[in-house]
Amino acid sequence: MIKFQNLKILKFIFFVISLLILLFLSYLNFSFKNSVYKNNSSKIFIVKEGDAVSNTIFNLHKKGYIDSIFRFKVLAYLYNYNPVFLNGRYRVQKNDSEYSFLVKLVNGNLIQENITIIEGTTYNEIKNILYKNNSIDSVEFDAKYEKTYLSQVNYPSLEGLCFPDTYKFSSGTTFENFLKICQKKMENVLLYYWRKRDFSLPYKSPYEMLIMASIIEKETANKLEKPIIASVFINRLNKNMRLQADPTVIYGMKNYKGNITKKDLNTKNEYNTYKIKGLPKTPICSPGESSIKAASKPIISDYLYFVADKNGKHVFSKNYQDHVKAVNKYQKK
Repeated sequence: MIKFQNLKILKFIFFVISLLILLFLSYLNFSFKNSVYKNNSSKIFIVKEGDAVSNTIFNLHKKGYIDSIFRFKVLAYLYNYNPVFLNGRYRVQKNDSEYSFLVKLVNGNLIQENITIIEGTTYNEIKNILYKNNSIDSVEFDAKYEKTYLSQVNYPSLEGLCFPDTYKFSSGTTFENFLKICQKKMENVLLYYWRKRDFSLPYKSPYEMLIMASIIEKETANKLEKPIIASVFINRLNKNMRLQADPTVIYGMKNYKGNITKKDLNTKNEYNTYKIKGLPKTPICSPGESSIKAASKPIISDYLYFVADKNGKHVFSKNYQDHVKAVNKYQKK
């Protein structure tokens, strides 16, 4: 009789436990059906950098995305015993349940943005593009931080270090992280052509080749002319002649208004290649791959001068007399 009673008690306990498990699973199952897309919710949810998982779940509840902190937290730890939510911006979509949104958070399915940096863009222009983009977190990247970051990359300037391309990134990425990505690409492209360069060129480092490429980039967008323009500058360097490149003068001017005057040409600064010998101290823009390639392997020529014609192309000369004739023909009114 006692054994029978014990058996009944065990069956009852098993029934209660089973019922509780079913109720708990049913409670969790609600997360698969309950939508986070509600009329009172923003359609963008932001996980802030440094926020713990518990803080993020609390914010989800506070802003009306989820109904139960406890249920979402249990589900998170069942899905991954050590969940980590990548910081950034997440899009809340109509078909998102609590569970599917949890998967987004754990997998880091952030909103993808893109920015295009075009050839010949200066660092200040790139900086303005990033500052104006709401998907870039640039709050901490002030002048003081910029100076610290510059010491880490071991260059005299951030000019020219960002490779021109279209970059996809997760919304909320920092200014510094974006720079690291485009600078890493520039480093890879630059070193690739540095290894393939003509070893007779008078460069002491890949950085000097980058400086040359930036000048070529500003001189012409014509890919066929770039190796010829590169040869002019290399020939001048080899003959210890000044480069006399107008784009370097423009870069060194504080208030360029569309024209270069004789005063500008006679004003000595670190970028006026009419007054200084050799290359300027830094690049003057971010050159594209075709300019870097041209700087690494110019054509072999005797050209020392060039001038733009009326069609946007250039006329090349081997001596000053022919250059003056070309200037009079194409530049004088």
